[in-house]
Amino acid sequence: MRGSFEHAYQLLTSYFAKMRLVKSDLVFDIQTMSCKDKRFTRCFWCFGSPKKTYKQLRPVVVIDRTFLKGKYCETLLITISIDPNNHIFLLTFSVTDSETIES
Repeated sequence: MRGSFEHAYQLLTSYFAKMRLVKSDLVFDIQTMSCKDKRFTRCFWCFGSPKKTYKQLRPVVVIDRTFLKGKYCETLLITISIDPNNHIFLLTFSVTDSETIES
């Protein structure tokens, strides 16, 4: 994306809405600080219905994080598991300010 970080974060809702047109079972949630300025706090997304998917995966779930650099130093969290063919299966993604119970 080009432009400012503020503009990129404002586009998240419309980006996920357009993704849902292609993948109707996309689950996402974007949280903002206030209704007036809609300041980005955190977001979560996952492709497909987790209930259907979890039944087919091995009983191991791994959570990993990486720190995002730039103006907004936030954390990208991902959750993965292993499918029956021993391939990595991405379950969920989350961008948040830190690893907390709320995020």
